[in-house]
Amino acid sequence: MSARRLEPVGWAAIAGALVVLAWSVPGIIVNPDFAIGDDATSKRVLGADMNGWHALSGFLVAIPALVTAFVRPYVTALYCVFGAAGLIATGVWALMSTQVAAGLFYFPNNEADAILHFATSAIWLAGAGNYFVTADSGRSPIQ
Repeated sequence: MSARRLEPVGWAAIAGALVVLAWSVPGIIVNPDFAIGDDATSKRVLGADMNGWHALSGFLVAIPALVTAFVRPYVTALYCVFGAAGLIATGVWALMSTQVAAGLFYFPNNEADAILHFATSAIWLAGAGNYFVTADSGRSPIQ
């Protein structure tokens, strides 16, 4: 069996995951705090507010992106769309509040966190868009 060539959508999934991991890995090291409510803390990592919960959520977004990058491009594109939608929704939520998700995250610098979410979403949407726009109309979308 020959190795499958990585499609642009796969590269986009990897790039977006690496962006998220660039904050999540140092974030969990710098502030491994999993406190909630008024006890929730944050420390700035590369400009964005991080704590244990935020770092964990980053891993939960990045790891599936890395896994799907190496499966069928259609699956990768779908993950990129749904992952981007989740990041956009939480980015908007971050803009509206400094303490979101039932107090799990404390974001005194919420604009920086929203930018991180929107930037990663743009990477994933560009990859998914490339896949859906350039998909050969003669083949099944799940190939």
